[in-house]
Amino acid sequence: MLALTGSVSAQDSNWTDHMSTLKPDTLPPRAKADHNNGSAPKLIDIGRGLGTDDDFYTSSSWNGTGVDTAHQTILLIGDSMLDGLGSRFVDYAAENGDEFHAVIWYGSNTMHWATTRDLEYQIERVHPTFIILSLGYNDLGYYNYEKRVRWVDDIIRKFGNIPFVWIGPLPRRGFRDRRIVDIIRERVGENRFFDSSHTVCARIDGNHPTMAAAAKWVDNIAGWMSTPGLTAHPIRMDRPTINVAFHADEKHNVRYHGRN
Repeated sequence: MLALTGSVSAQDSNWTDHMSTLKPDTLPPRAKADHNNGSAPKLIDIGRGLGTDDDFYTSSSWNGTGVDTAHQTILLIGDSMLDGLGSRFVDYAAENGDEFHAVIWYGSNTMHWATTRDLEYQIERVHPTFIILSLGYNDLGYYNYEKRVRWVDDIIRKFGNIPFVWIGPLPRRGFRDRRIVDIIRERVGENRFFDSSHTVCARIDGNHPTMAAAAKWVDNIAGWMSTPGLTAHPIRMDRPTINVAFHADEKHNVRYHGRN
């Protein structure tokens, strides 16, 4: 079992009181809803990113060890876990010279991203060469598995040929049925799915990890993402030596119904 305890930092403690009764599908008080506060995206040539895995292994960006060393345009999308994940992933992007975008939809689950046009919109807007999705925590507790299989498939279909990884949900107190984790793994494949089921994080509110714990969580994800043989499309993820302020391109609260 992977323990990512860490202490509660001053950044965390500033809003711990407000988070004490927060549920995973509500809007954290520090977030601004429905507001675009990220930098304007830079449109780049993404022909390589939209190719097949075979194209990757014959491209000049392959460093001979099975790691794609080209500069990436990374799109991080998902639920409220992105507050912590994004704060560390942006450090990796800065360290490795990658362009970084993040879109947080608080309270979202597979249904939201599958049945709206938000994912298509963000792909068209950002033109990512790599997508990181953190989703499934708010699917726990639902038993309409057939629908969730379809929604997971719809999300994967929207990715097209863009390389991606899906970060599975952390353990959630009171929810022992984690069938959604098996569903995502089965549909996505082992080499595109990071299973967080045995990750033990210090939590601010019982649900969301502290910033320190989230950073350690990301460090483990990044190590997996950059290891040939473990992931379908390993990319360079050198450990950050700097810290960068995280600003999501968009943040949407639980009242947001998505783009049609």
